[in-house]
Amino acid sequence: MEPVYTVTRWVVIPSLRAWFRWHIEGLEHIPAQGPAIVATNHIAYLDPLAVAYGVVRAGRRPRFLAKSELMNDPKIGWILRGCGQIEVQRGTRNAAQALQHAFEALQRGEVVCIFPEGTVTPDPDLRPMPSKTGTPRLALRSEVPVIPCGVWGTANVWPKNFRSNWKFNQELAVRFGEPVVYRGDPDRAEDWASTGDDITNRIAELVASVKPLIPDRRRPRKTGAGSNA
Repeated sequence: MEPVYTVTRWVVIPSLRAWFRWHIEGLEHIPAQGPAIVATNHIAYLDPLAVAYGVVRAGRRPRFLAKSELMNDPKIGWILRGCGQIEVQRGTRNAAQALQHAFEALQRGEVVCIFPEGTVTPDPDLRPMPSKTGTPRLALRSEVPVIPCGVWGTANVWPKNFRSNWKFNQELAVRFGEPVVYRGDPDRAEDWASTGDDITNRIAELVASVKPLIPDRRRPRKTGAGSNA
């Protein structure tokens, strides 16, 4: 049904497998069928590919929420659209449509991958930021399993505000945690906050557990790049 995804999968996944040394754990937490939300930290531009690699290894097809700037990029936008990724129009009145499209994907039994922080963390130690409201609202509305995920090593390859380094055979770690089903009122701010905090804490625990596997080897910051650029 999505030929661009099929072609991309058979090109990208083998390339990722060959180029990096992987530490993949917790694949048993991703259901063989049925809906699930994978909620992961965001430390580098390579994160979506790393998470996608893990989800595909588990035998599932990942559906990501991607900001409109990427969807409209002439280099990769056609691939993202062809792969059926969900556009997020941040800062517009149409931003809520992304959650509706993600909810519909879950109703179809898909695995939706989302970065609760909404952007790459500016924290100098790459600690996760608090979750925005989108992920907990989606979790509460859908009541499907939320699988926390910790990614590490990607900032050594394709970081934000640092030099990229695509050296062969670098290590990447992706660890999936135990699924959690959240219940509450998706229209109640207090429920968003408590659910978001729990998701963030679970992700942070996974990140802390994989950090010892791979040293932080980020290169010097780009000249003139601000800490939040």
